[in-house]
Amino acid sequence: MGATSGRSAANFSLVPHSERNWSAERVRSNFRIDAFSGVMAGVYLGVIVAFLPVVIRRMGGSTEDVALVVAGPFIGHLFSPVFGYLLARFRPVAITAVTATVSRTLFLVGVLVVATPFALAFVSVTMWIIAVANMASYATLMQGIYPDSERGSAMGKVRIGSSIASIASATLAGMFIDAVPATIVFAVATAISLPGAMAFGRIRHDPPAIPTVRHRPSRIARDVWRDHRFRRLLLSFTIFGFGNLMNAALYPILLVDHFNAPNSFVGYMTALQAGSAVVAYFVWGRFIDRGSSLRLTVINTALVLLMPLGYLLAPSTVFLLPVAVIAGITNAGGDITFFTNIVQLAPRERVGDYAVAQSSLMGMRGTIAPFAASALLTAFSPQAVMVGAVGLMVAGLVVMDRAVRAASAQPAAPVLEALPA
Repeated sequence: MGATSGRSAANFSLVPHSERNWSAERVRSNFRIDAFSGVMAGVYLGVIVAFLPVVIRRMGGSTEDVALVVAGPFIGHLFSPVFGYLLARFRPVAITAVTATVSRTLFLVGVLVVATPFALAFVSVTMWIIAVANMASYATLMQGIYPDSERGSAMGKVRIGSSIASIASATLAGMFIDAVPATIVFAVATAISLPGAMAFGRIRHDPPAIPTVRHRPSRIARDVWRDHRFRRLLLSFTIFGFGNLMNAALYPILLVDHFNAPNSFVGYMTALQAGSAVVAYFVWGRFIDRGSSLRLTVINTALVLLMPLGYLLAPSTVFLLPVAVIAGITNAGGDITFFTNIVQLAPRERVGDYAVAQSSLMGMRGTIAPFAASALLTAFSPQAVMVGAVGLMVAGLVVMDRAVRAASAQPAAPVLEALPA
């Protein structure tokens, strides 16, 4: 009786909360702010993600330094359960805006001060740890500020704007980075992006009348492990992702050491990648709203296999341009489905917890895989290491396809009652 009445009260409280957050005026206002923040983030990431590993390699950085840069975002994901628990008491809008602003400010100061490849890589890792601390809050916001029928399209449109900004910033950076110190280019891109990070704090989101219960990371791990559908999906992500992230550490090394690609070409590749992502975000967003996020994940993951094959077979840099197109398409799909898969599978009140679990596991594989690739380079050529990594990716894709088929055949996840932490 008590449990039933508690559940009824919770369901009743959700009605006005959802109606306020999903009113037409508020959704439009939040979308405009989200889109502006996305454009500013695109300016920043279009330069940092594309050029930082290459610049560090050209500065004389070791394969370990490059691996540290590639692992940076995933080291941040590794800490996400701790931050998710510590920050759960605060409003998700404030957490998202503050972590984005602080991480970019730290990177801005760091790139102007450090002088060695390792120090620059360390600044990058620190920036990512702070930036990814908002993972659970961001997932909760994406669930809260957009209606289910519009979420995929809205997130896709925001990322279209971000990709267009990345096209411009990467192209300009590729033109200037050979004539101006790279750290200055990084600093300018970061400074331009700061207003977008701060503007996110203007998002309007009313939390549920019944506050979300904070769960310790150990409790989250146990609960997610008991969800067989999500557990199998995470297993497939781990196998495939380990191979994929090994290759991610090899791409900048091949660009510099094997293809001798100039910085301007890296800029063109990044712009082309962002351009293809613009189209992909629109298509993938509509696909999700009308179909299944999980099915898109399998299709998108299969396409990722074309990237290492492109690097293995390309006789020159020109033949890497189709690889950039594939990268844009698959990055767009992976970016959206990272959140929409959780919304599709997780109990509504546990979306943040599931995001933390997925983020943490991503952090584990992303922290280890680049250094595993670097260690193997002492005994094997980059191409041989890449072939082995492709084998892992194929195995992961098979497991993923079976996991998605099993999950699609089962009913949606029930709404669980909040239990004491």
